[in-house]
Amino acid sequence: MKEQKRNFLSIKKILVPTDFTVYSDHAIEYAIMVAMKFEAKILLIHVIEPFAYSVTDTVQIIDHYTALKTVAKPILENLQKRLLKKGLKVDCTLLDGSPYLEIVEKSRQAGADLIIMGTHGRTGIDHILMGSVAERVVRLAPCPVLTVRG
Repeated sequence: MKEQKRNFLSIKKILVPTDFTVYSDHAIEYAIMVAMKFEAKILLIHVIEPFAYSVTDTVQIIDHYTALKTVAKPILENLQKRLLKKGLKVDCTLLDGSPYLEIVEKSRQAGADLIIMGTHGRTGIDHILMGSVAERVVRLAPCPVLTVRG
């Protein structure tokens, strides 16, 4: 079976994960430039990492996911509106799970031609303990990944 060749000169869908930090903002600016150049659609996503429920000393159960989703959804929608005002085609998706796995899976499902994402630039013990979402995405993504250092 022949493998379908990807035309690297044609970028029609750009996946842009955001964690709402300044690092992601820099990546979004790059995505805007690339999207305008290639008349590409931006697929803006935010991934909420699953948290266990917390129990306070008064035995109250706190649902972190619902709180995070309540905060993240309007922020993501505002980002989408900002990009739409620039005349860009934008879809946004709120996902939950492991960020690097969700980013890679969404890029496959959507047929993304490029992923543009920020990197926190962690080094030393922070990098060992926290790892790098961008590093994992680069290794596993089905398409090119442009990482933008903050």
